[in-house]
Amino acid sequence: MKKLHHAILAIVLGSAVPAPAVDLTMEGSVQAALIGNRQLTAARIEIEKARARLLRSGLLPNPEFEFAGMSDFIANGDGEGAFTIGLSQKFPITTRLGIAREVRRVEVARALREIRNQERLLIAQVQGLYVRVQAAKLREKATIDARQSSVSLVSLTEKRLASGQGSLAESGLLRVEERKWWSASVNAKTESETTLLELKTLLGLTAETPVTLTESLDSIVKALRRTPTRSEPIQRPDVELALLEIDRAGAEIRLARAEVWEGIKLGLEYTYDHAVDEPTGLGTSQFLGIRVSIPVPVWDAKRGAAEEGRVSREQAQAKVRALELEVGNAIASAARKTALYEEQLKNYRTTTEGVVTASEKELATGFEQGRVDLRDLLQIRAQSATLRVDAVTILENVALAFIDWRTATGSHPVISRPYTEAKPQKSKKQP
Repeated sequence: MKKLHHAILAIVLGSAVPAPAVDLTMEGSVQAALIGNRQLTAARIEIEKARARLLRSGLLPNPEFEFAGMSDFIANGDGEGAFTIGLSQKFPITTRLGIAREVRRVEVARALREIRNQERLLIAQVQGLYVRVQAAKLREKATIDARQSSVSLVSLTEKRLASGQGSLAESGLLRVEERKWWSASVNAKTESETTLLELKTLLGLTAETPVTLTESLDSIVKALRRTPTRSEPIQRPDVELALLEIDRAGAEIRLARAEVWEGIKLGLEYTYDHAVDEPTGLGTSQFLGIRVSIPVPVWDAKRGAAEEGRVSREQAQAKVRALELEVGNAIASAARKTALYEEQLKNYRTTTEGVVTASEKELATGFEQGRVDLRDLLQIRAQSATLRVDAVTILENVALAFIDWRTATGSHPVISRPYTEAKPQKSKKQP
């Protein structure tokens, strides 16, 4: 991980600092992505924005300072005049401010779970790309081996032709076979390099950063088998997010009802009055008073906002039911795929692999003894090479099925770690 931090630093400082080579296991690549993925870094800012909105919610409105004055100087009067100074504050009648803070707290919790769900999907992407890169490299090796075998047989057929034992058909068949495996090796190499570039993007690394994936496909599958997996989701942040939508809609309904009464306004006023008071003439009076203002919800009773909240809550409940079905089916599908691919891999290794190896060896011996035609040997070798390439795909499918299973259940330690805020509870039935 230290090499990864140095690589990220090199990217920040620019190309003048060469990025060091990075060696990564699959879990190391996951941790690297959680640190260096740029989209995830940008998305985490939403949490701070939600917390900032929470800080300014639920506060009393600012007090109001009033000043008013009048005089008869414009009409050259007797010097009469008055001025008034007032200070007023609006206080809520209902629990509107507390409910407003509750809405903002739900928004913070939603932001945390949105990021956690992005992390869940990012982990699945990184693991899938890691497996695909390693599988492509194995396919490249298998196709290169098959091509080398074809090249060696091409030399053999040329010697047989020179001695008058072979045929042009055999030579042509081998040359075509060699070209086929060359093309397959190029395709596999292209797949491994382009997939590795996708992985670098998720890790927040440039294309020029040298990255070596150190964990083999076999060891990945063994590690995934050892990791306990439940048939039910442990912590799916997207499910928690859907439940929070219900909580938020319920809070917005209560807020709309609380906002019907906007609040009582209390104020103090001081008035200085300088006026003619017969028969004594100009006199001064001072007054101190209280002002009370109570809004009456005649025209706007917030019925529209409350109704909108009710519909939003029903919509959120429908989404939860749909998501529960989707999650359940995703888990069942991933579990079934895992079982089927595991059975396919077991059958290949216990039955097919042995049969293929034995048949190839038997025909090679028969060819050396002159009992088997070269064309039959070519066919069995071609089929054997194809099956070895297919075996890599089977192993890749097993690994990807395990990854899908863990993604569906949310059982990765990063996903099940505690939140900084309390987790959402099952939403109570709202009035």
